[in-house]
Amino acid sequence: MAEAPPSGSSRRSWFTGAVILATALGAGGWVLLHWGVEETDNAQLQAHITEISSRIPGTIARVAVEDNQLVKAGELLVALDDRDAKSRLRQAQADLQEAQRQAEAGQAQVNSSVSQARAAGSQADADQQAARAEAVRSKAELNRLEFLLRQGGVSRQEVERARSTNQQALSQLTHSQASRSQSQASHSQVNADQKKAAAAGARIDQIRAALAQAQLQLTYTRISAPQAGRIGARSAEPGRQLQPGQPLMLLVAAQPWVEANFKETQLASLYPGQPAEIRIDALPGQLFHGQVRSLAPASGARFALLPPDNATGNFTKVVQRVTARISFDDLSPQQAQRLVPGLSANVRVRRR
Repeated sequence: MAEAPPSGSSRRSWFTGAVILATALGAGGWVLLHWGVEETDNAQLQAHITEISSRIPGTIARVAVEDNQLVKAGELLVALDDRDAKSRLRQAQADLQEAQRQAEAGQAQVNSSVSQARAAGSQADADQQAARAEAVRSKAELNRLEFLLRQGGVSRQEVERARSTNQQALSQLTHSQASRSQSQASHSQVNADQKKAAAAGARIDQIRAALAQAQLQLTYTRISAPQAGRIGARSAEPGRQLQPGQPLMLLVAAQPWVEANFKETQLASLYPGQPAEIRIDALPGQLFHGQVRSLAPASGARFALLPPDNATGNFTKVVQRVTARISFDDLSPQQAQRLVPGLSANVRVRRR
């Protein structure tokens, strides 16, 4: 006997059971994927972007890079016309040589003045001692002859000759004292020469500083990459006149990160060091892994140009967001090249 086909109520029961089972499986899958996870789609890729500019005025002689080009740290980006800088450097070098020659001449003059002053002082001392000794001896001889004259033992002519000799000795003593004063004046000349030599030394230091500045200015004519990255927004062209601080291009660092803005109600579950899953809208199907590096010290509203003032009376409670910095794990150079700042991302962080 043939089996009877299922009734309509049986089919409905079977369908209802299938729907309930599918719903339960879907709910279970959703719970499995989202339970214990904090997630946000308010996230963007970021990277260090450095504005490249010149530190000195000048003219661009050569631009060594193009837009989107990869560069290494220290690689030449822009070369300025360095002829003026080299001319100033040569002038500073010539000034230093001239100042050194003048200083050497001044030191030689000091040495000569010191030698002459010492010789003059020694001679003056010797002359003064000899003159003093002669004055004492001649005075004693005069006294002896004057005593003998009173006794009638010598003639008056001998006494007059002794008196004349004593006067000459006194004159010579006076002359030696004047010579000693002149030798002391020569020490004053030595002091003056030493001051000139010190001034020449100070000028050398000043010119050396100018030379170092000229050398530094010459290095500024070569603008190099401060770090590895890619070139963007290049506006530098050969022949362009520059002023200090004028932007030439942007350098985007090679290592990006994610800034994920979580709601304030999610902060209790976020800690530095937590593993994170990152999906980039521009790269569907690819999953990146990273870590929570840090949390911002204030909400985004506090960092705004015009922070809100809730004391004005027009208060509306808005859920605030706090930025978490997420770093990538084991990002290859090819992946880093595709992860450019500004791309949207989704971040999932599992609660501890």
